[in-house]
Amino acid sequence: MKWVMFLLLIPGTALAQPQPQNDFANIIQNAGHHQAVLDAARQTPAWTHLSCSTATFNEAPEIGVYVPVAFNPSGEPTAGEWREGIVATGCGAALTLNVLTKVTGTGTLATGPLLPGGTIADPVLQNAAQSNAVLAAGGLPPGCTDGFVANTAFAGYAGNPPNQPWKEVWTLSLCGATKRVLMHFVPDGPAITVTANPG
Repeated sequence: MKWVMFLLLIPGTALAQPQPQNDFANIIQNAGHHQAVLDAARQTPAWTHLSCSTATFNEAPEIGVYVPVAFNPSGEPTAGEWREGIVATGCGAALTLNVLTKVTGTGTLATGPLLPGGTIADPVLQNAAQSNAVLAAGGLPPGCTDGFVANTAFAGYAGNPPNQPWKEVWTLSLCGATKRVLMHFVPDGPAITVTANPG
């Protein structure tokens, strides 16, 4: 199996109406954008494998901005990249489904699922770290073609700011087997070194 980060952006989602103000809140509150985020959240493999039809979905309170959002004089977004979360409840433990949105053209947004849970890694780092996590979990079992990150949890900072290392616990599902790995993220100048340990 080729382990692929499920950061598949869905292109062409235009805002339903021009935004009257240069206000990021106008995007977040836009009904069309909210639906696109919910649709993308439901595509997260951790969610699709639950097969639950009784869930309730609510917006998570925090939004993480990766690239500052810029606007033209008409109030339409022209650049930006950020994360929003949807909390799914009613199907066992609550699960935060994270979604990436990028401005791909004037007033046009693309959305796609990120890793679920409490990870603070950015999308590129999430993608790069998955191979470390799978190796630490012992690799994919022979013949396994159904592996995904089922959840992530932030486990604390170490050291002093601004370049603080941090730890996370990632839960993998490898063809039905649940594996947990401890992820270490260590900033080193512009790069971040990632290592993973079983357990």
